[in-house]
Amino acid sequence: MLKRSAFTIFKSVVIALFLREVQTRFGSRRLGYFWALFDAMFLVLIFAGLKSVLSKHSMHGIDYPVFISVSFLAFFLWKKIVSSSIGAFSANSALFAYKQVKPFDTIFTRVLLEIFVSIMATLVFIAIGLYFQFNLHVQNFNMLILAILWLILFGFSIGLMSAVFSHYYETFGKMVKIILTPLLFISAIMYTVDSLPPIAREIILYNPLVHFMEMIHGYYFITLDTRYVDYEYIFYWTIIPLYIGLYFYVKGERGILST
Repeated sequence: MLKRSAFTIFKSVVIALFLREVQTRFGSRRLGYFWALFDAMFLVLIFAGLKSVLSKHSMHGIDYPVFISVSFLAFFLWKKIVSSSIGAFSANSALFAYKQVKPFDTIFTRVLLEIFVSIMATLVFIAIGLYFQFNLHVQNFNMLILAILWLILFGFSIGLMSAVFSHYYETFGKMVKIILTPLLFISAIMYTVDSLPPIAREIILYNPLVHFMEMIHGYYFITLDTRYVDYEYIFYWTIIPLYIGLYFYVKGERGILST
């Protein structure tokens, strides 16, 4: 009998965990798949409606529902990756009795699940946009995909670091989840950085998520650009949490498995 490689074991574990996560998250509830899309869809409808009521002038050359849909889909993808990663170890602790299952596998699987849900939500929004004849043209598709992949890596970095720290300090995970909510309003999701006063613009650019949102907006919409994106800044915000998370995970993996 041939011994399976580490990658083959990892792939088999991830597939099994993915099917388990899908069943746990959607299988036990009616309309489970709908509720996975509802939060983003509901907020898009609310804010797009308020924008049309309060302001007769939309963004030049941009359908505001498309702008806010792109923003919310990106933000919720990042937020869900971080929040679901925090509870990955505790939710799957019983599976650690099997030596093939590692704590890292549970986080990786949850990230894949959030990407899958986001893709499904994106397809729904595209269908709605085509039906209402919105302008869905993407300025630079390749760079947009790279921006989203970078956002996913950023979410994974924060999620892994938070998951490891939360295992030893439960309060840390609670604090991160509390911070995630106000980020919705201070991350350039419903507006652009250029539309803010200079003082507010300078302050909000300390938020790394703002740079990711500006990057996504700039590569999607032809009338916007990426002039406010500091790539070096968000590189450090990605690589440092990733290094910290991996370092403490490797150091503490046995402890996580034992509990």
